[in-house]
Amino acid sequence: MRKTLKILAAVAAAASMLALASCGGNSGQKAQEAQQAFGAVIDDFKSGDTAAIEEYVDVSVDPQLSAALAASLGNIAYEVKSVEVNGNKATVEASVTSLDTSQIMQKYIEGVAALVSSPDYRSKIDTMTKEEYDALMNEQLEKILSSGEIGTVTSDETIEMKNEDGVWKLSDSSLPDKLIGNTLSAIEQIKQ
Repeated sequence: MRKTLKILAAVAAAASMLALASCGGNSGQKAQEAQQAFGAVIDDFKSGDTAAIEEYVDVSVDPQLSAALAASLGNIAYEVKSVEVNGNKATVEASVTSLDTSQIMQKYIEGVAALVSSPDYRSKIDTMTKEEYDALMNEQLEKILSSGEIGTVTSDETIEMKNEDGVWKLSDSSLPDKLIGNTLSAIEQIKQ
């Protein structure tokens, strides 16, 4: 009887270990899937493909402006520090390196100020169409982004993700806004 109890205790312990290992593996697999989905989001931005970026941020306001900014996103980098999964939600802690939007805005404002004070601009302003004006402003942005003078900044981000029908997705827009959305909004406000 004593021997039977020991065997049952050993079997129960082994079953418990297998159950724990199974749960841990499932959680580990979910964390890996969430991390891969996060990486896919970053890769969409790095690609500069405005159609892919449109899934996260509205870039349809000014396609030329959006394309110029999207083309400059190739230098985004990230390092995932941790992923915590709780059911169908995951929290990704990561360091994200991207263009310093404050430098973009500063150089854009400086460039526009120099442009509008030029005699050539002042001679054309009365006859310039909105399309010509927008093209001129976008040209300023393209020049800044292609200059190679914009530095990068690294920030620690907490990204919330959710699993919908087996697919991990961003559950808020904080990361896309930081990567591109805030800059687009600020430039659109300046142009008005």
